[in-house]
Amino acid sequence: MMYRLTDLQSEHLDLLKEAGNVGAAHAATSLSVLLNRRINMNVPSVQVIPLNEITCKETEKYVAATLININGDLKGCFFMIVEVDSANQLIQSFLPGGSVTDEDIGKSAFCELSNILCGSYLTALSSFLQIRMTQSPPALAVDMAGAILGEGMIELSRCDDYVLLIDTVLVDGSRQKNLEGEFLFLPFPDSVDRLFTLTEGKFFR
Repeated sequence: MMYRLTDLQSEHLDLLKEAGNVGAAHAATSLSVLLNRRINMNVPSVQVIPLNEITCKETEKYVAATLININGDLKGCFFMIVEVDSANQLIQSFLPGGSVTDEDIGKSAFCELSNILCGSYLTALSSFLQIRMTQSPPALAVDMAGAILGEGMIELSRCDDYVLLIDTVLVDGSRQKNLEGEFLFLPFPDSVDRLFTLTEGKFFR
């Protein structure tokens, strides 16, 4: 049987949220050390939503986005999308005056942040589901959200009309301020079967 993302039930999504919160805790610790201040991070929800809800959402927002390809027992890609102001706040925590629009060092700093966040989530998910996954170096774009998502989703829209949205909230603990950002995990179609089977096994274990 060929499963689709819409076959995932609330129990499966709860398990993915649990894994996400474990990964978020590890990512928050790594970020706190890197930024030398307390960062809290959690995953309030994991949802399957229509692709067009993502591509039509706040298209005029100016964002920094990284794309990381996932390989191994599950294949797909991660988008990390952060408003440019929030991305600059993160970068300037350890690179005074830095910006995600800077050539080289500013962009490298943001890519390293996305590496940490994605890597922490994947490590937690791999451990939770007892599978192996690897990630590619991030590819970065800074543009209007609509332009970035429209281009990035073209290929995926040929495979599925839905995406797995992992809401992620980063809180700067020293300033008690939320940093706006989203994580999108888009498993490729042949990996949805695997994801369904793995979470089903966890659910009934």
